[in-house]
Amino acid sequence: MSILVVLTTGKEAFVRANAIMQMTLMIRKTSGQPVEFLALGPGVEVFRSNQKNSPQFGQMLEQMKEAGITLAVCEMSLENLGLTRDQMFEANIVRGGVEVAQRIQEGYTVLTF
Repeated sequence: MSILVVLTTGKEAFVRANAIMQMTLMIRKTSGQPVEFLALGPGVEVFRSNQKNSPQFGQMLEQMKEAGITLAVCEMSLENLGLTRDQMFEANIVRGGVEVAQRIQEGYTVLTF
């Protein structure tokens, strides 16, 4: 079973976002299943490399990547928030809605926060 974790929580709830990222990491480490992490809407804020919480999120994103979790951010969400690739930690830039629909078709379990 493959899992897609969708984060829509942004800077209004960084503690919650951090907990979701830690949960995603633990799912990967304990289940051994393929796990993908997609940030949509305000969720893309956790990928910003130029904010107060950046060191904490950067470290967590690196741990997730090292564990084999695919990281992605929604292109439209970046545009809507006025963010550019050079302001972000490394991640795949995707069309979020298309990505979610495709994973559902592929039989992924989708967890949304």
